[in-house]
Amino acid sequence: MEKTAFSFLHPTIQEKLYKMRWTELRPIQEDSIRALFTTDNNLIISAKTASGKTEAAFLPILSQIVEKKGEGISAIYVGPLKALINDQFQRLEKLCELAEIPVFKWHGDVGSSGKKKFLKNPSGVLLITPESIESLFINHSNELSHLFGSLSFIVIDEMHSFIGNERGAHLKSLLSRVMHKSPTGVRLIGLSATFGDPELAKKWLLPRNPESIKVISDPTEQKDVKYQIRSYILETPTMDKPSKEKEKTSLLIDDIVRYFYGKTALIFVNSRELLEFYTDSTRAYLERKGLPDCFRIHHGSLSKSEREDTEDALKLNRPTATFCSSTLEMGIDVGNVSCIGQIGAPWSVNSLTQRLGRSGRKEGEPSILIMFIAENPSKDDSIVDRLHPELLRAVAMSELMIEKWNEPPQIGFYHFSTLIQQIMSVIAEHGGSTASDLFNTLIQNGAFQTVSQEDFLQISRSMGAADLIEQDERDVLILGLEGEKIVRNFEFYSAFTTPREFSVIHKGGKIGSIQSAPDLETRKFLILAGRRWEILEIDFKRSEILVEPSKGGKVPKYFGGGGAEIHPKIREKMREIVTSDYIPTYLNQQAQAMIREAQHAAREAGLLTNPFVVDGNFTYWFTWTGSAKHRTLFTLGKEFAGLHIEDEEIALKFKGVSPSQILEKYNTILTSCPSPEKIAEKFQGRTSEKYDQFVPENLQIAEYAKRYIDTDISLLETRCR
Repeated sequence: MEKTAFSFLHPTIQEKLYKMRWTELRPIQEDSIRALFTTDNNLIISAKTASGKTEAAFLPILSQIVEKKGEGISAIYVGPLKALINDQFQRLEKLCELAEIPVFKWHGDVGSSGKKKFLKNPSGVLLITPESIESLFINHSNELSHLFGSLSFIVIDEMHSFIGNERGAHLKSLLSRVMHKSPTGVRLIGLSATFGDPELAKKWLLPRNPESIKVISDPTEQKDVKYQIRSYILETPTMDKPSKEKEKTSLLIDDIVRYFYGKTALIFVNSRELLEFYTDSTRAYLERKGLPDCFRIHHGSLSKSEREDTEDALKLNRPTATFCSSTLEMGIDVGNVSCIGQIGAPWSVNSLTQRLGRSGRKEGEPSILIMFIAENPSKDDSIVDRLHPELLRAVAMSELMIEKWNEPPQIGFYHFSTLIQQIMSVIAEHGGSTASDLFNTLIQNGAFQTVSQEDFLQISRSMGAADLIEQDERDVLILGLEGEKIVRNFEFYSAFTTPREFSVIHKGGKIGSIQSAPDLETRKFLILAGRRWEILEIDFKRSEILVEPSKGGKVPKYFGGGGAEIHPKIREKMREIVTSDYIPTYLNQQAQAMIREAQHAAREAGLLTNPFVVDGNFTYWFTWTGSAKHRTLFTLGKEFAGLHIEDEEIALKFKGVSPSQILEKYNTILTSCPSPEKIAEKFQGRTSEKYDQFVPENLQIAEYAKRYIDTDISLLETRCR
């Protein structure tokens, strides 16, 4: 008879599960227990939110480390958010208490006493952010072998949030360095609710040995879903005129109150500006109606106490509807969320899937999401506006989610900016390093395997010229004066850029922060945490703004919250919908009418058979492709063919040329297509990451080309009138 998964667990862990009244293990928990006990595999566990992924990883891990009484950490849990770490800390403490396995957490909000206690006797499980791992390398370099010498497991939660960005490159480099401190070998376990392509996720996690990773998913994963998209025709919200906007958004606000008032819900908004705007508008609406306000707000620029108050309120049994950013998209336990709102189409199917999964976490309860699409009336009645592109994108993403498709992970980028940060980190850890040791640690055996030796030498020379590093008489690289200054600043611990922010303070308590802006000095009012404030004083030296409650208000400007890269599959699905007569049943009457209008406009324009539409002196080319290829076609036309061209997101708008002339120009260019690097040279804003200013220009261009340019273009099947 085959041994049960439960019988693999240590008796102390079994006893704990009995005391917690567990009656059975879920399929992913059984599979991961068997895998971690009977194989040497690393794991990726992919299942919906609240499916027990944390226990799937830690039940077998704790069972294997419970007898381990030696010094040093046995397991590390890495989370992307401090709030997620706090949440998981409470869950793991319960599992570990009977087995007397120590559990520690380390991030920016943990006090010095807790950190000292951990450093005095490091053992058991450590929950930590990537930035705090960096802090350990810089500030406790002499203790690293002691800390990590007994490490056996690393768990990466919300793994999808790290893939393809500088924070993920930073994490992978740090973990590579951590793993080299453990002579016994370390097993990796990645956790995530969504992966568009598990094989690419495996290659990101262990590019040199992806076949060592077993993917575990839940074959029984089924959930009832209630889903609706509601459309509204509005004028564009103007942040400077909140009183006027209340009238324009009244229908939408009325529906938000109708669907979410008196419920525990999360309402996602795509930007912090609109997040503050809709929170303020809803509160004003309730005030006019004489109703008590049970709405809250949550985003990364609010103070820790503001965020935690909202998280605590969500966990209680009284109704709390919360306007939020992606900070609550992760698996933080916020209690039993009954339904989800989404204002505006999200930028990815991944994100939409994650957000839907935040509701209906209890057995037998459906997941519920209502999406609100507020479109502006067309000013020039252009063909693009008549297709209602945001609504069309929302429907396309919804259809792909129903088909269980998600964007595949983006891997294989160079991450030169993060490499510069890690070069300084390794030098700071050891007090100095040779170029060959740096190359071996970070590239040959590290996380930056896509970087060539020549690229590394260029980076090193550029860092030397900027005084980030210098070479002593023994050819040892040490930090230069500028490098010392950068490493000594606490902002060095993160690999991503954080803009200057001003703390907003009322009666000595911090409400949150806003980013510096050119008009900051002249502002009299602001809206933050969904409340209105009058600015009493701005202290530019201390970066503080003193405020008091006010009737007036103005939403602060936040930067960096723009759109994301749209996958080609989404645009293809948009084309499929608009050139058909398919009307999804999950659309309200207004949205159905708008999709019919878009389909009628597409038929009239001939888009069913032809991507070109001629309108007076303008020709529109509907490329129906992803952001990278669309951007490439735009740049080829403007910079290499000399065409007068505008980017309309789903179409390219040409002035004074016919479809046949456009095709002729492009076919001429594509017969000897410029390289991605040549195309990338035409872009000025290539420096977006933290240390890009120290990256040689040719490598900046190579990085941009790899990320944002796609020359795999064929026009052979394109037809024109």
